[in-house]
Amino acid sequence: MKSNDSWLSTLNPTIKLVTHLLVMCVLMAVTDPRITLAIWIVALVIGLTLGGWRIPYLLKRLLPYTIFFVMIFWMMAAFGKGEHTLWQWGWFHITEESLNNGLMIALRMLGFVTYGLLFTSTTDLTAMIMSLVHQCRLSPKWAYGLLAGFRFIPLFQMELAQMKSAHKIRGYKQKNSWKSFIRYALPLFTQGIRKSERIAIAMEARGFTGTRQRTYYLTPQLTGKDGWYCGLLLVVVLCIAVVLKI
Repeated sequence: MKSNDSWLSTLNPTIKLVTHLLVMCVLMAVTDPRITLAIWIVALVIGLTLGGWRIPYLLKRLLPYTIFFVMIFWMMAAFGKGEHTLWQWGWFHITEESLNNGLMIALRMLGFVTYGLLFTSTTDLTAMIMSLVHQCRLSPKWAYGLLAGFRFIPLFQMELAQMKSAHKIRGYKQKNSWKSFIRYALPLFTQGIRKSERIAIAMEARGFTGTRQRTYYLTPQLTGKDGWYCGLLLVVVLCIAVVLKI
């Protein structure tokens, strides 16, 4: 998880995470598709103006989810229940209630994805972990354990690619997907255990005990712009929910 150079990347990760989670809670509470659409548009505006997004980047990230959007909308709309029938043919029965429900669920999914992308694309992983230590009082043992675990992910991806290339060169072909999974998972699992042991020994050798009485390379601080972002976004979202509900 790497951040860009936008204004949102300068905010405190914990405040930004809590703010977006609260907005998602509002999305779960509303049942009007207009409110859900408006809150989703707010995320797009923030991403394009403050998050450093560009239109090609936005299309690249959200286009795969558009397929799920259409599928969810169609399943909820065509097979839902309701009294006011709009269109019926065979098994398909679209009502006004099922149409609104399908649109609301699909837009809610897009809202979750967009606000999640708004956080991950503007947040550095190390800054996020350090913010959890200082602002949320997370234990350094858990923090550095999570950080080390996230660092393993690209290593595992690289090792998996190397094993697949080696098997391909040797002409190995496995049609059974389950046996293929075991063939790759077991070496990765054993290598992960060895790496974790080496990292634990290295951290202990450098005097890491997990106590809070230590110095930190990065110490995230709370600033005024964190409060402004949290307050303004929540006020805008709540105003949208109240105004469109009337």
